[in-house]
Amino acid sequence: MATIEEFEQTVTDKVIAGLHDRFADYERRGVGLAELGDPDRFVERILAAVPAPHPWYEQFGTAWSSAPA
Repeated sequence: MATIEEFEQTVTDKVIAGLHDRFADYERRGVGLAELGDPDRFVERILAAVPAPHPWYEQFGTAWSSAPA
């Protein structure tokens, strides 16, 4: 299994590529910056969708929780 650093790098690379494609699509469709909103808030919404270890992880083993955005 990969280290957390390798996992992070793989995820980061794929997220960057995916965002690049999404932003290119926004540009082709004429989506303006005002429609995307504040960059910090945009990132907060992305990170809110990332699963987090559930509080019971240590007691019961792997379980994930994803808070609604």
